[in-house]
Amino acid sequence: MTPSQKLTTISRKRPAPEPVRNLSAVVRAFKDYVFFTDQSGRIRDTGNDKKSFFQGGVEGRLFWEVLGLPVHGLKQTLDRFQPGRVHEIGAPMGKGTFSLRIIALPDADPSPGYVVIATDNRPIVLLKEMYKERIGDNIQALDNSIRLFGAIFDGVQDPMVLLAQDHALHAVNPKAIELLDPEGKGLIGRSVQSLFCPDDRERITQKLSRLKDGARWTSRKTCLDARGAPLPVEISLWRIDLHGVVLYHMVLRDLSAQTLLEKGLRRKRAEVEGMSLALRNVVRSSEEEKDKAREDVIREIRTDVLPALERMARENSPEMRDTLKQMIEARIEELSADAAPRGTGSLGGGTSRLMLKLTQREIEICNLIRLGSSTRDIAEFLNTSFDTVQTHRKNIRRKLGLKGRKVSLYSFLRQQNQEH
Repeated sequence: MTPSQKLTTISRKRPAPEPVRNLSAVVRAFKDYVFFTDQSGRIRDTGNDKKSFFQGGVEGRLFWEVLGLPVHGLKQTLDRFQPGRVHEIGAPMGKGTFSLRIIALPDADPSPGYVVIATDNRPIVLLKEMYKERIGDNIQALDNSIRLFGAIFDGVQDPMVLLAQDHALHAVNPKAIELLDPEGKGLIGRSVQSLFCPDDRERITQKLSRLKDGARWTSRKTCLDARGAPLPVEISLWRIDLHGVVLYHMVLRDLSAQTLLEKGLRRKRAEVEGMSLALRNVVRSSEEEKDKAREDVIREIRTDVLPALERMARENSPEMRDTLKQMIEARIEELSADAAPRGTGSLGGGTSRLMLKLTQREIEICNLIRLGSSTRDIAEFLNTSFDTVQTHRKNIRRKLGLKGRKVSLYSFLRQQNQEH
């Protein structure tokens, strides 16, 4: 049975409408024409003025002629239209029908004869047609509503079910069958609680019992598919009262895809938060390194460059000032480029800083060593003793951080000269 047929069945179960108690409108519409006649059928009195309806006067005329009956004489009239019964006749003016009733007065009556009652049926016919038209319109409207409901019920993309008052499934649409019963085992008659996981059944029962007519309840619950696997859904439940019949309209929206997207979104959000935290740490580390590098540069300028400038200012020898100038420039370039490590004893950019610690004599000896001069040649060139040059070499190695290392002073100075 389709949902439309089920809804039709429900609508037919409605109690019959109460009979109309006030018929005054109908009674007022009746038009009775009463004629009092003698024994020959000639009208003696009308009881009221009906001259406006019947052409000419009616007193003294035969009543079957006034009413236009197709008879000749009283006997034929009484044979065809027997007294005491109701007969339908054509209207005297040719439009519609009348109801005719002839009542014979007893012979003992002081004025024996007949009472002829003619009732105009046209108001009743009009009333009948009006009610017939209205009933037809109502039936058509109900049929259209049922067909429209069936089209919407079967055509929507969300699963829909109709529940009876006992919370059993009364009707389901194709989407509900596709979601909950793809094998076609049958959903009609099942308890709605059986569609949900055990944790949600009590809550569903409570809402069904507490929901008022026209009220709506929406919530996220977990259904069970045909295999009994959990299925996240959004449930929308309405209560509808139809003339004493209670129905529940339930819509289920499958949230499986949305749940997967939400999980993916939470995972991506966690990844983004992790990357954001890592980026903040990198930025913080970079800022810390930048601050440390700035502090190192400031410290080295104070410890290396400024003393060298002061020393160059005190130096009288132009050659020595020029040498110090070259060393200061090289050191500034090292600081600006942040080239090699600055640890003590390195073979990189820290050499210029170490060379600034040497005396003028020690710088002269370094230049001669770099040119390949031996200790004896340097002693002769500087007109000093061999032991004095050896002492200077030891001091130079100590100041340059070469003490205890297997690196010749000549190789070290040559390497620094190539780098600069």
